[in-house]
Amino acid sequence: MNALWTTLLILLSNLAFSAPLSELIDKNVQSATHAYEISLPVAAVLPDTPPSPANSTVQLWIHIRNSKQIELAQDIFRKLIQAKSQPWHIEQKPIQKVDDGPLKSQLRYFKREDRSQAKKLLAALQKSIPKIELCDLSGKFDQIGWVKPGHYELWLSPDLSRLQK
Repeated sequence: MNALWTTLLILLSNLAFSAPLSELIDKNVQSATHAYEISLPVAAVLPDTPPSPANSTVQLWIHIRNSKQIELAQDIFRKLIQAKSQPWHIEQKPIQKVDDGPLKSQLRYFKREDRSQAKKLLAALQKSIPKIELCDLSGKFDQIGWVKPGHYELWLSPDLSRLQK
């Protein structure tokens, strides 16, 4: 019986003195980010020098809402890669099928330093997706080390069924 009361008192004291859930989540994310960064080779965590605009690499992740949009995503990659006048190299990432997302098509960027390039990429995408919006997530991700400069996400709206020509 004493063991039961002792266990109950320990559980209650942990609940009474524990931090709010959001603080625990933040600490967990920081810990995971730190663990990831120290597991990388030394060269990978050294500060990158910003690439020149003429040869910068764009990592583009396209999120689709249904399998009918796979061909649209492939066409978008093709158009961006074939555009000779663009000041970047597109690194095609796997197309991601998601169940939820924004109602309007969005181009998301995650680092403040990518704003200028994001606007240029947006202009290129607006030729095919006129109603696309630019979404700045740098306030949440600027200090996160595993999100590198040049990381962009294109989220297609659920009703997008064809590209403009």
